[in-house]
Order: sequence, then structure tokens, then C-alpha cells
Amino acid sequence: MVVPVRIKSVFTVVVVTLGIMAAALMLSAGPAQAQTSGDAVVAEARSWIGTAYNYGGGYGVMCTEFTSAVYGAFGVSLPLSPAAQYGYGYPSSAAAGDLVFYSEGGYGITHVGIATGYGTVIHSSSYFGAVVETPLYAVPGYMGAASVL
Repeated sequence: MVVPVRIKSVFTVVVVTLGIMAAALMLSAGPAQAQTSGDAVVAEARSWIGTAYNYGGGYGVMCTEFTSAVYGAFGVSLPLSPAAQYGYGYPSSAAAGDLVFYSEGGYGITHVGIATGYGTVIHSSSYFGAVVETPLYAVPGYMGAASVL
């Protein structure tokens, strides 16, 4: 809708034009932030569901290969061990897109997945033989979460 405006000076035109440009820039920041949000990470992780688990070589991914590939899609380079990934981010409450860590056998950090923010985790599971989404606490030995965004 075009609204007729009476312009009093060139200065007013410049200020109005700059204000419109600033508003346009603020609106365009939204999609860029969405691309690096936790929800975007979860969406990428969900696209891996069903991918085979593989412990060393061949087709499929181990847990850290999975998390590294998901975050790699957003330009984040993660180390390839669960313990190293644990030290990479900062402590969090397992919000959407955060890494979640487990000590499955009581021998330190041995497993990692990606929290959905809804009480589930997407992870490459040797038990299920694929990338799956399970309840966060269904995986034994929950140790905590870290945000890397």
C-alpha cells in the first residue's frame, strides 16, 4: 500500500530512506540466524536418520562422524572423539542442537549425539545399527551437554 507523504526537505527523504534500509537489513538477518540455530542443526541431524552405524571403515557413521558431519554443514569443525567434542563447547541444558554426551560403560565420555530440545537425542547407535532418535535418558550414562553454536 502506498501512502502519500508530504516531504518537507531533502533531509527528511534521506532519513526516511535510511530507516527503510535499516528495517530491511534487520528483517534479512532472520534467515541467516535461522541457518545457524539449534533447530536448523536438528533438522540437518534428522535428515541422517536411518543412515547405517559403522565402527571403522565402510558405509555408515560412528557417533562422532555423525555429529561432525552435521555441524560441518554449518561450517563448524568438530574433533573426532567424544571426549574432545565434550571439551569443545560450553556447558548447556541440552537445548535444540546441543551436543549431548554419555559414558556408556563408565570409562569416560564414550558417546555423543545431538539434542532436539524436546527430550530426545539423535545419535548414531551401535545398539540400533543406525542413526536414530531416542529419549535423551534412554541412552545409559548421560554426562551432560555442550553448546557449540
